[in-house]
Parts: sequence; C-alpha cells; structure tokens
Amino acid sequence: MITLVCFALLLAAPQAMSREPVRMAVLAFDAPDKVRQRWQPTVDYLNAHLDEHKLVLLALRPHQVDRLVQHQSFDFFIGNAVKSLQLKQGYGSSQLLSLKPLGGRDPAFAVGSAIVTRQGHQMDNLQSLRSQRLVSVSQQAFGGFIAFWRELDQQGLHPLSDFPFLKFVGFPQSKLLHQVASGNADAAIVPTCLLERMESSGQLPKGKLAVALPLDVAGPCVSSTRLYPYSSLSKMGHTSNRLARQVARLLLDLEPGSPAANIGRYEGWTVPVDDSHVYALLKEIRLWPFNADWRELWPEITPYLLGLASLLILGYVHHLRVRAMVTRRTAQLQQEMADHRQTQEDLEQQQRGFYKAQRVLLTGEMASGIAHELNQPLASIRYLTQGCQYRLESESLDRGALNQGLDRIADQTDRARDIIRKLREFCARTSQQEPVELSALVKETLALMAPDCRHNRCQIELKKPVSAGVITGDPTLLQQVLVNLMRNGMEAMLSLPEAQRRLEIGLTHSGDELFLSVRDRGPGLSDAKLARLFLPFESDKPDGLGLGMTICKRIVEEHNGRIEAQGQQPGLALVCHFPLRSTP
Repeated sequence: MITLVCFALLLAAPQAMSREPVRMAVLAFDAPDKVRQRWQPTVDYLNAHLDEHKLVLLALRPHQVDRLVQHQSFDFFIGNAVKSLQLKQGYGSSQLLSLKPLGGRDPAFAVGSAIVTRQGHQMDNLQSLRSQRLVSVSQQAFGGFIAFWRELDQQGLHPLSDFPFLKFVGFPQSKLLHQVASGNADAAIVPTCLLERMESSGQLPKGKLAVALPLDVAGPCVSSTRLYPYSSLSKMGHTSNRLARQVARLLLDLEPGSPAANIGRYEGWTVPVDDSHVYALLKEIRLWPFNADWRELWPEITPYLLGLASLLILGYVHHLRVRAMVTRRTAQLQQEMADHRQTQEDLEQQQRGFYKAQRVLLTGEMASGIAHELNQPLASIRYLTQGCQYRLESESLDRGALNQGLDRIADQTDRARDIIRKLREFCARTSQQEPVELSALVKETLALMAPDCRHNRCQIELKKPVSAGVITGDPTLLQQVLVNLMRNGMEAMLSLPEAQRRLEIGLTHSGDELFLSVRDRGPGLSDAKLARLFLPFESDKPDGLGLGMTICKRIVEEHNGRIEAQGQQPGLALVCHFPLRSTP
C-alpha cells in the first residue's frame, strides 16, 4: 500500500511542478495587504481545481494596472466597472463574470456614492456642499467619487474647481467616516453601504452619522447617487479561452457560504451584467480615458523626478563649465590672433626691408654699367669746359660757339643727373598698391637698364605688339622683378659673341590675364636645375646668394599671379602671369 502511494506521489510531482503560472490582478483601492487577504482564498479555491495552471494574485493600484497591461503582465483582472470598461476599450479584454454583492443586491445596481454627514447636520442640496469640508479617498474611486461627479455635473458644478474645501485623504475608506464623526470634516463621499457595514460591525455607533441627499433607489443601503454595476472578472486578450472557461465555470460553481465567498465579502458570481450606463457616465463627465490619480502616482514617480532634476542640475553645471571654457578659449584665441597680426606685420616689415636690400644689391651689381654710363657725360663736360676756356683766352671771342658749348655742358649734366635720379628712385622708392600700366613700366625699366645693357654689350628687343593692360600692384616691386629677370638674362649670355646677345621682352594678354616674358639666348638650364630654379639658395653664380628668383616668385604671387620657367632652343624664357584689373 505504501508503495502505491509513493508511486502516485512520484507521478503527481512532475505534473505539479510543471503547472504554468497565471497572474490574476485585483484592483486595490485599499491597502494591498488587505486586498490580498480578501482575495487569496478565492485564488486558492481556483488553484485547488486547476491541474495545468497556477494562479498568482497581484494587488495593483490603478496606475499600476495601466502600466502592466501594456506589457501583458497579467491574464485575469478583477475590478470595478470603470477600470474593466477601460481595459475592454483600450486592450481588448473580455468580461467573463459579474460579482454578486452581499445582501442579495442586484449586481447591475450595486455601486454608488453616499454623502455621509453627522446626524442633524443641515444640507438641502448639492449647492450647499460648496462651503462644506468634504473628504474623499481618490479621484479614481468609482463609488467614492466618480458616481458623485456625475450628479454634480448635471447641476453645473465641477468637483475640482467649485469645491475649495474638498480633500483626497487616501485609504482606508473607513477613516473618512471617522473624520466626519470626530468633526474634522463636515461630509464624506464614500461608497454606498460603507456606513451600514461599519455600523453592523461595530466600528461606528448607530445613529451618529446619516446619509444626506438620499435618492430613491432599489437596495438595502441608502445612496446619494444612481447605482451602477458591481465588480467583474475579465480575461485579457492574450489569455487562453480554454483556461478562461475553466476559471469561469469554477467561480460559477462557488457556493455562497464557502470560505472564499465569506472572506471575499460576496455571495457568488453570475453572468456579465449590462455596463453601457457606465460608459455613458464617463462620457458625460468627460473622463475618457480615465485620468490617473497623481496623488497615488507621486510616491512612484518621485525617484524619476529627482533623477531628472539631478540631470538638469548636472546639465546646467556642465553648461556653466563649458561656457567658462569657451570664454577662456575665446580670450586665448583673441590674444593669439593679435599676436598673429603682430607677427604678420613684423614679417611684412622684414620682407619689405629684404626687398629693398635686394634692390640695393641689384644696384651694386649694376654699378659697373652705371659708372661707364656716367663717364660719358662727365668726360663730355670736361672737354666742353676746356673748349670754352680756350675760346675765352683767344683774342677773337666767338660768343655763339661759347654759348653752344655751355648748352652742351648743361645737357650732359642733366643726363648724368637723370641716371643718378633713376637709380635713387629704384633703390629708395616706397612700396604701395596702385593701378599700374604695365607697358609704361616696361619702357621705364628699359630706360633704367640701358646703361647695363651697353656695358654688357647686349641688345634689348621689345617684341611687337606690346599689349596695354592695367593691373593692381606695387610698381616698385614689379620693376624689381623685371630688373632681376633682365640682369639674369644678360648674365646668362656673357659667354656668347656680342652679336648673339639679344634679350627679348614680351607683353601680351589673353582673356583676363596679362603675360610678361623675358627670354635670353643663353645655354639654358637642365631639367634638374629648371625644377629647382625657384628654390632659395640655389645659384650657379660663384658669388650669388640664390635668392633672386625666390624673391621674384614671392612678389609675383603677392600680386595674385604666378611665374614659370620655359626651356627654349636656345635659351630660357621666364613668363609672369598677372590678372588684369577689373574695370569699375
């Protein structure tokens, strides 16, 4: 016999261990512990008759129901008609059964609101409540507040704006009546039958409190509002229909006097009752979908609000820190920009001095040609002066010849003075940006370089036609480029016979560009030397610094142009490209 019992237990153990958990949520308008004590026997009754599933009881506040239903966190729901209707409309739940209240009341007309005051307290109509100290549990309490709201709305009153002394004091509901009995409140909005139940249980003395503004409604309890359906059982949309049928059948078979019904304070279950007038109630008072009770939500959302406040404070501190860093960095950048401008000005000053020094160096290289050029007018002056002296000493004075000699002396003096003036201007002229007629500048430079050309036995050929064009630039620096290129060309041809020493100067334009070219007939440069022509300190001259072409390139680029070297047969051509000045 013992063996058979053990064998049966072994067979039943895996089945019991494999029972799938099913969550049954109960709406809690009272302390969750009390709600669980009330409904746990009903859940235990169902678990005792279900083989494949095990019900787990959840006591939830209204806002917890709203949050968990979105994640399908429960399978069955027991609650008032308002919340059940909300789940049906929003999440597709199905009403299975209606709860039968105690006292034989009709489950379709069992929930309402009662305005309870002290016995003898004068109250004629709803308008007289505006000056009363009212207390209620919560804005979401169906029988304790929402049913009463509809009666106020039909009288043109709003409970949240027209009743300045209304307070929501929370659970349990019994303390509302104790506040009225002690005089701390003038009236309480409570569910119908709460006064009768507390008087019958001895929690309140009979006759001390009374229901004000009673309506003629069916039932054993006095109500100040119309009556609505009692609580119901609903299955959620994802719940198995087979399981729902099993639960509904078991609850319908529950006897009125069973322990589950006694502790649960109900007589049993019945088929669903009509709840259309609940929907009409919510629509009339414009509470659809039902609003959450922020007083109940406050304990749960407080940590999130504190976290959000902390993030905002940290964000503001970070903003102040970034702002301080930006201010400091901006000051640093402004100082760096000022230092950069000062450095740029210093470099420009040094560059201008360098250009001037290079012009002086060019003048020194041209010294032999200048000396030869000055010797001619000086020698002429000497000979003409001696001739004038001979004529003055002779007996026959020829005044006409004497005047002619003096005029020639003056001409030669002017010639020497012009040579010195041009060299001085080339060496000491200040730099400035202005419109430059490049053809006129070329002719002026040719006059300046004439002594050097004669000294080096070189012929200058100005190629025709000469294009007229105006560019924006510094005439001194541009002339310095041309002088440098011409001197390099003449020096490149020193090894040639005098008849072959010919330097070609060209000035043409194409589109919006002007081309200035200087070509010599010398031996030219190899490809390697041509590639390094404009690098600093690269020179074929024994005593050269290798900076002349670098300076030319820099000056041309400062005028938004470019310079290039082109190998010729024979010789080398250097071409400068300048943008033409736009006509205003």
